[in-house]
Amino acid sequence: MNKNMPGELGEWLSYLDQINPNRIELGLGRVLAVLKQLDLDFGKAVIIEVAGTNGKGSSCALLDATLRAAGYSSCLYTSPHLHRFNERIVINGQQASDDQLCEAFAAVEAARGELFLTYFEFTTLAAFYLFAKNSPDFLVLEIGLGGRLDAVNALNADIALITSIGLDHVRILGSTLEQIAFEKGGIIKPGALAVVASCSAGPAAVFTRLCQERGVRLYLQGRDFSAQKQEDGALHFSFGLTDTRLPPSRVPEVCVPAVICVLRLIEQKGFVIPDLALCAALLATALPGRGQLVARSPDIYLDVGHNPQAAQLLAERLAKRRPEGRRLVVIGMLRDKDVEGVLSLLINCFDDFYLCSLPGERGERAQRLQQALIARGRQLEMLHCYADPAQACAAALAGAEPSDEIVVCGSFVTVAAADDYLRSQLGQRYLADPV
Repeated sequence: MNKNMPGELGEWLSYLDQINPNRIELGLGRVLAVLKQLDLDFGKAVIIEVAGTNGKGSSCALLDATLRAAGYSSCLYTSPHLHRFNERIVINGQQASDDQLCEAFAAVEAARGELFLTYFEFTTLAAFYLFAKNSPDFLVLEIGLGGRLDAVNALNADIALITSIGLDHVRILGSTLEQIAFEKGGIIKPGALAVVASCSAGPAAVFTRLCQERGVRLYLQGRDFSAQKQEDGALHFSFGLTDTRLPPSRVPEVCVPAVICVLRLIEQKGFVIPDLALCAALLATALPGRGQLVARSPDIYLDVGHNPQAAQLLAERLAKRRPEGRRLVVIGMLRDKDVEGVLSLLINCFDDFYLCSLPGERGERAQRLQQALIARGRQLEMLHCYADPAQACAAALAGAEPSDEIVVCGSFVTVAAADDYLRSQLGQRYLADPV
């Protein structure tokens, strides 16, 4: 590719794919060096960074939506995407255009010189480039992996939000909750404010120590703020001497209390966040693939959960509703995930399993999932293996009655492929708006 001339977006993404999107080399040195070359100015933007094992994307989306509903400009960075790379970089509610992305990629390519950047580092810098051009009031940034050495952490957060702590990426982040908390707590910098959602005693102690060492005020759920769900589904939120009653949310309710705490801290910085703006965001914000209902008769749900903590939340949601008929699952996973841990939590939730292989180096084979379920007592006749998510979805649809329920889960890759297939097959039956 001619480095002096940006190509089409497809060409840029193919160029970046040659780096290998799955290659992980944590560390801030390369990103900081290119940032210096780019000489970006974010003005007086308030930077909010969001780390955690689960709930990052939903928390970021709710923060961004509320800030915009309150009349402020906001830039949102999340990963991974489901269908289009443009989903990752959102400026005032609008996904970055192909032309904007090409410009940003060209700027990063020129600034890096001969310095190697991973796919995530390159794309994160592109997001920073576009955000600086738009001079927003707020940057809402999702950490990709961990926190301390993640590329997003090259910027210093004014407010650091930790959504959850669970075992995931253990070969990179550590094999205990305390080790993982330390890595995710790396986004807490001197001069910042820190908000930590409900977590166990071990991680809470880690965050408390980090904040004490760095002179940071810590707001811990259950100690400094709390929320109780009412019988009508509304949320009663308490922070300091204030109590607020809020409508049910469309994002997972476990994400909401810490997000509201962040918004209260933003108000302490002199911004005005009316309750009407928060209510509007709660009622409107929903991310695809987070328990998303996409069809009726049979009901079909999409859930990108891919680790034990997410599987536990999914199992709890499933226990609260029962279909009239059977419950089927289409599941495919990546080989670097805790396959056995996830399946152990979901094994009793479904009547039939449609297991699918996923592509690429990280894609796990359906047969491994099958063997893991057999080892845990599932009968072979309940376990069906397929080459890809589309074939598994086709078989599940063919085997389902209108009174049954189908859940697609296990990976962003599984859900994205299944969603493409379902859109093509269901036509007008597909429920386009996440519900």
